[in-house]
Amino acid sequence: MLSLIFVVLGFCLSSLSSFSQEQSTDKTNKEKKQKQAVKITEEILVVGKAPRDIPLATVTSIEFKTIQLMKPRDLSEVIKYAPGVMVTVGSKDEYTLKLRGIDSKRIALLVDGVPVVEPYYGSFDLKTISAGGIQSLQITKGPSSVLYGPNTLGGIVNVITRRPDPTPKISLNLSTGTRNTRGAGADASYQWNKIGLAASTLYQDSDGFRYKDASGVKLDRSNSDYQRFNLTGKLIYNPSSRSEIMVDAGYYHSAYGPPPDLFGRPRYWRFPDWNRTSVNAGGYTSIGEKSLLRFRAFYVNYYNTLDQFTNKSMTTRQFESTFDNSVYGFFGLGDFALAGWNSLKVSAYYQGDKARQQDDVGLPWLEYKQNTFSAGVEDHFSLIDKWTLIAGISVDSLDKYVGGTTTRVNPLVGVKYSPSEALDIHVSYAGKSKFPSMRSMYSSSNGNPDLKSEYGRSYELSATYKKGIFITGSVFSNILRNYIDTVTLPDGTRRFYNISKARINGAELQAQKTWTWGSTTLDATVNYTFLDHKNESANRPLDVLPKHNLNFDLSVTPLKDLRLSLFGLLASESWWYDNIASKLLTIPHYFNLDVIVSYALPHFEPFIRITNIFDKYFYTEPGFPWRGRFLEVGFRAGLL
Repeated sequence: MLSLIFVVLGFCLSSLSSFSQEQSTDKTNKEKKQKQAVKITEEILVVGKAPRDIPLATVTSIEFKTIQLMKPRDLSEVIKYAPGVMVTVGSKDEYTLKLRGIDSKRIALLVDGVPVVEPYYGSFDLKTISAGGIQSLQITKGPSSVLYGPNTLGGIVNVITRRPDPTPKISLNLSTGTRNTRGAGADASYQWNKIGLAASTLYQDSDGFRYKDASGVKLDRSNSDYQRFNLTGKLIYNPSSRSEIMVDAGYYHSAYGPPPDLFGRPRYWRFPDWNRTSVNAGGYTSIGEKSLLRFRAFYVNYYNTLDQFTNKSMTTRQFESTFDNSVYGFFGLGDFALAGWNSLKVSAYYQGDKARQQDDVGLPWLEYKQNTFSAGVEDHFSLIDKWTLIAGISVDSLDKYVGGTTTRVNPLVGVKYSPSEALDIHVSYAGKSKFPSMRSMYSSSNGNPDLKSEYGRSYELSATYKKGIFITGSVFSNILRNYIDTVTLPDGTRRFYNISKARINGAELQAQKTWTWGSTTLDATVNYTFLDHKNESANRPLDVLPKHNLNFDLSVTPLKDLRLSLFGLLASESWWYDNIASKLLTIPHYFNLDVIVSYALPHFEPFIRITNIFDKYFYTEPGFPWRGRFLEVGFRAGLL
């Protein structure tokens, strides 16, 4: 694997000299234009005067053009090929992710700056975010800005949805695939004077999927069928060119069955309702020429019912549990240009969590509440040419349902060096905290109200080169204290506990290049991540973390409008600790390849997509195999 990596990267580096001077000049002019303009987007860091005006962290951006090439249905299919990312699926058929080995319970998922997190479990499901309305995606790893508040120990994923287009647009998406898998979606936007509207909708259903077992026999994956519906809308009003008011709303509904565990004790579950409703409102206003204030209030409700059955045929229901949970709050952000060499950024954040659960129909409801507060300040100094010092601090507080208040102070400090337009280097350190979830503290079966908040120390050294070829590399270290995990007690029950220490060290490398020969283009991206990790309290590796991860995408246009794209994932073996058997289980290495062929006609683009083209049997968590070979055909049509 390492030989393959060095061969690919060596090939990319050697091709630098062949990149034409004309292409380099065009790229430099484009960067200069970007540097001159102030860009207002839905990013939580709201003003960017140049591509390098980003936090002291590694930030991966996936733009609209790249997203369109993937023909994705949801966020899990957009993000899984990014560097340092691993998408995994487990017992509730939730598609979650790890950033540099740190799981979703320690990652903030934001949609236009608003948190998407189920408050009781403290996690999220990537497949509930439709890919239809996504304009771009930003993945922040390493010592991130203090302006994001707490619970960003592993990083931040910020989904930026499309804004109204000056030209009226309506597009339609239709697809059909293996096992009666169907999808239909539409996107529209319209700008009229100072008012703009953007909306997106997607409906999906499927009879489930098939997979090959370890012996090569193809089987139906029982209870893997689903129905999903997603609707979002955004209304924007611009009183002037220096201010904006926005209202955003969304609704997601799904009904599905989590497939049972093939290795352990199977549970026969069904979600007849898994719903999320959200609304947020806010805007921004400019102060002078170079300062800005942004504000947003939000409310998100999660409502789901879970039926558990006693038998595989699901004819006898044991119980029906119901969750009615809400997240609400507001944030304010300020960016002030104090001088040509100094800018100050400040933030204030409040989030209220409310969880209501009923264990079965007719039983009393249980209710838990907690509040999170955060305030941050970050200063950027450019005292010496080509050098920038960034320092910040946040105060994060959790007012718990039981056990009083927990407060953490988290620092950030780093230095950026930019010797040329093509090269950036930074070294940084940040302290990050993660407050316990409601479930880990208050669950009647395994909760522990005495849990301490997790604390991490994050270090990173990174460099980026972007002239003719784009190469970025990082070495990083994450030291985690009071890491929350479940342990098996002598009576066989499990309970959440703080383990004293865990570590994840590693390195990350990305290379991108484009070649052009007449009307033929070739785009290539290779990402490699190395992880050295350990639960130092138990003296064993952390669960489900391959030591080596390699992914790539190649996209070629052999003819003017015909495009062939390949997306590959390769991971080494990893381990999973079996608490019942008290031993480590091995998760085999795997390789997955997806192929997409599309043809871009005026206002119409048909496509064919084949995922897991070699029909391989693999899993990222024991007992939950991924889908076998899947064929899908469809099209995207621009009606306006």
